[in-house]
Amino acid sequence: MKKNKSVTAALLVICSLAVATSASAFRDIKGTEQEKIVSSLQNKGIIQGITKDKFAPDQSLTYAQGVHMVVNAMDLQVMPDFTTGSFANIPSSAWYAKSYRIAAQHQIPLSPDIDPSTQMTREQFANILYKAVSATGEYPTVRMYINVADGKKLDQDSSEAVQFLLLTKIAKLDEKSNFNPERKVTRMEAAEMVYNASEFVQNHKPIESTPENPAEPSDPGQQNGISMSVEKVNDQQNKVTLTRLQAPNPGYGIEVDHIDYVDDANAVIYYKLTSPKPGEMNIQVITDTHTSTLVDSKYKVTIKAVEGTVFPPTGSGTSVAQ
Repeated sequence: MKKNKSVTAALLVICSLAVATSASAFRDIKGTEQEKIVSSLQNKGIIQGITKDKFAPDQSLTYAQGVHMVVNAMDLQVMPDFTTGSFANIPSSAWYAKSYRIAAQHQIPLSPDIDPSTQMTREQFANILYKAVSATGEYPTVRMYINVADGKKLDQDSSEAVQFLLLTKIAKLDEKSNFNPERKVTRMEAAEMVYNASEFVQNHKPIESTPENPAEPSDPGQQNGISMSVEKVNDQQNKVTLTRLQAPNPGYGIEVDHIDYVDDANAVIYYKLTSPKPGEMNIQVITDTHTSTLVDSKYKVTIKAVEGTVFPPTGSGTSVAQ
């Protein structure tokens, strides 16, 4: 009898949770992908609906909503010993006032003259999101330029922000390769970018340097005199070029040893350094040597030397092999 009562109680709890979950769902969200994004951000307290059951995904995002969303998504905290100027047009009691102060402390550009109820453009949102992500640490990206059809509408700072968001797959272009910087950003578009940014930060946490675990170089595209550049070949492949900088002469080269596909999104190119062959004559001149390989464009690429690689001093006058 007691067992039956326990089972009944458990079923009541499960049913209660199911009802609560259904009651909190937004009825105007379309598709499983949007549901996943909005549900995740809602559960973390990053976003809220305009009513209990409406998120208004197509409604334009205001500055107040955008700043509050970005600050919370990146988990930026108050810096007690850091003072900022006040925002004359923001009451200290406003629900977004704390987020504005935190944003200013973390060098996120906010004009004190803009009304918080003003609707944000995609360019404006891209700028504050980029700065918010940057405030959490340094994140290396491949050296590749993504063509933006309407990129001329962006100033230099905005172009940098948009390129970062595109390279990290936080943002995306439309079917005509436009970013549409002047168009108002919708609540759903902002939620999607914030969700992607949160996932990116969680999956690419900066390595902290310790005596036992020295940090890797902040730019995986350049280490120990080796640089990496990535060039788009087509929609399916990128050309990755490794360069050995300032080798003593052209006989000192670099080769791709193998590629390790870590998971569905990351790949490591292992390289080895080569020396002049016995009897080979080379002009004694400081030069850069290169090697290239093709990698599926879906992979984020980093480079690493094969075990046992010895790096000579850059630009050292190593004698020519005789």
